Amino acid sequence: MAGLSGTLLEDIVSEAFKRRGFIVFTRQNHCDVLAVKPDMSLAYLVECKDYVLSRKQQILAIRELNRNYTHALELLIKQRLCPEKILRVLVAKGFAYQAKGVLQFTPEAFIGHISS
Repeated sequence: MAGLSGTLLEDIVSEAFKRRGFIVFTRQNHCDVLAVKPDMSLAYLVECKDYVLSRKQQILAIRELNRNYTHALELLIKQRLCPEKILRVLVAKGFAYQAKGVLQFTPEAFIGHISS
């Protein structure tokens, strides 16, 4: 998945969720991808970056993901969806460190995770 733009990466992630039957929102309410399992047991809030993150970039991306959590809740309420749990996921080509409370995947690993 070399040379992907950010929006193309978001589209690829969205399509992988759709193939698994998730309810998917892409680029809505400040969220790159918000995917909800139809049984409402789980949702993924995904921030996609198409590059290797430096420590500073990763800190900023995680802050953005945390801010977008509120936007995701607003979108879910508006759509009358109520998942039991929302996982925050950062997808990037590389990371400077392992952040607490945020799942981190490379694009290839995350597509594999969704597809399994």
